[in-house]
Amino acid sequence: AGSAAAVVPKGRALDVGADAVYDIENRVDGEEQPQLEVSPITMYVTEYAERQFCQIAVNSRYICYGLRAGQIRVLHKDTSERALLRGHTQMIGDMRFSPSSKDDIIASFGVDGNLLVKRIKFAENAIEEQPLLQVTVVNPPAGSVPRVRWISKSRIAASIGDAIFGVDVDLKAREPVVLTADLAAENSPGVIVFAPLGQKPSINDFAVSPEGALACAHADGTVRVYSDVGSLDATPSTPPPSSPDATFEPFSEDPDGSLASIAWVSRDALVVGGEANKALALCKLGSGDTVGAECVQTLKVTGDAYNFSCVAYPHARLVLLANLRKQSVYAVHLAAEAAGFDYVSEFSVTMPILSFTALKESDDPSVLQMYCMQTQAIQQYALHIDRCRPEGSEGDEGEYAADDDEADADADEDEGFESAEEEEDETVAVPAITPAALNPATPTPTTPAPGSNKLLTPGELMSMASGGSAAASGAGSAPESPRTEGESKPPRSPGPPPPHPHHGH
Repeated sequence: AGSAAAVVPKGRALDVGADAVYDIENRVDGEEQPQLEVSPITMYVTEYAERQFCQIAVNSRYICYGLRAGQIRVLHKDTSERALLRGHTQMIGDMRFSPSSKDDIIASFGVDGNLLVKRIKFAENAIEEQPLLQVTVVNPPAGSVPRVRWISKSRIAASIGDAIFGVDVDLKAREPVVLTADLAAENSPGVIVFAPLGQKPSINDFAVSPEGALACAHADGTVRVYSDVGSLDATPSTPPPSSPDATFEPFSEDPDGSLASIAWVSRDALVVGGEANKALALCKLGSGDTVGAECVQTLKVTGDAYNFSCVAYPHARLVLLANLRKQSVYAVHLAAEAAGFDYVSEFSVTMPILSFTALKESDDPSVLQMYCMQTQAIQQYALHIDRCRPEGSEGDEGEYAADDDEADADADEDEGFESAEEEEDETVAVPAITPAALNPATPTPTTPAPGSNKLLTPGELMSMASGGSAAASGAGSAPESPRTEGESKPPRSPGPPPPHPHHGH
C-alpha cells in the first residue's frame, strides 16, 4: 500500500535511556491502536501454540512456510505457482533465505536435527528445488530450539541445544553435500563446532553481526558473545573460539529467567528479549578490556502477553513484537545510534500472529511488509514506518547495513508431531510458532473447531480477513482442493478490530 498522505504516529513517546513499562491494559489519551492493512495470501490453519519457532521466510520472489510434518510450502509471488519441499521428518524450528539478491537459497533446521539448504528455481512455469547441503546432527537434544543464520552468501551458522556450529555451502554443487555432525565432539568433517553440546544451558536464539561477532541468548538468562566467528577459517592451529569474549545477564531483576530472542542493532549494541519477549533490554558491549555489557534501557510489556519477536533492522530501527494472546503488534523504535528506545506503537490484526518476518519491498520504502503465519491463514500486513517513530525522525533509518548486496530482516520451538505421513494433505492443522519448547508450562494448544481444518474458498478467506469467523464459514463446506491455497492474493481489506481469541485450558 502506498503512503501518499501524511501518516501521524499515535503511539507513546519514551524517554531515551530511562527504563519504561508499557501496560497493554492501560490506555492513554491520544493513543490509538489502528488495525493494520491486510492482504490475504493463502488459507492454512495452524493450531494456536506459544513457542518461538520461525516458520516463515520471504525474499523478493518467494514466500515459504513450514507445514506440520516438516515440509516447506513454497509460493511464487508473481505467478502464484507453488511447490512442496521435503526432507525434514519433524517440525521446522527455523528457516532463512540467503542474503543474496540474485539467488534463491533457503536454509531450514528442524527439531529432527536435520539442517537442509536448497536452491529454489523457477523454470517453465514450475518451481524446482536443487538440494545443496544436508547436515544431520547426531542425537539432537529434545525440546530445544533449532536456529540457523547466514554468515555470508555461502556460509551458515546453526544452533541446537547449547551447541553452535558453522558450515560452508557449495553453491556450485551438482549433488548435495551430505554431512553428519557429532556436536559433542571437537569437530566433525566439514563442520566447525564453535561451542560443543552438553556444556551450557540451551541456546534459545543467536545472532551474527556483519563483523562476524556471535551473540547467544541462553535459557539461564545469560548472553554469551564470541567476537569473531565470521570467517569460519578454523584449522587445528587456529581453532574456533571455545570461550566467549563477553558474558552478561541483561535483566538484573530476573537474572535466571529464560531469554527468548537476541538481535544486533549496531556494531556494539544488542536488543535482548526476556522470557516470552515480555521485556526488552538494549545492551551495549564494552570495549578493550571491558568484559560484559552495559544495559542502556529496558522496556517491560505488562498484562496478558506472549510475544513473538522480529527485529526489522536495518530496514527500520524497529523491534516488532506480536502478542499471540491479544492479536496485537507492538512496534518499539530505537533512537539514533542505538541510544535507547524512544517510541512504542500498538496495532491490531485479524487473528493471532504465530510467526512473522518483516522487510521493505521496492514499491514503497516507507512501509514494512509483515509476512505472517496466523491461526487461520498466511497473510501480509503493511506497517507504515512513520506510525512507529516520533515525528521528525524520518530519513534516518537503515544506516546499519547487514550486507552490501541485500539485507533481509531477521525474524525472529516444540517437539515433533505425530507422523510425517501427512504430506500433501494441507487441510490438517499445522503447529503454531513460539517458544513453548523451552517451557513445558506453556498453554496447551486449543483444539480447532469442527471444520476449521478445511480450506476456505477465496470469498470465505476475504470474509475471514475482514473479521468474520473462518471456522464457522468453513464448517459447513466441503474442503477445497489444496490447489486453492496458491491462488493470487485478493486486494487488501482492513476490516474491523477482531474479538479476543479463545485460548487453551
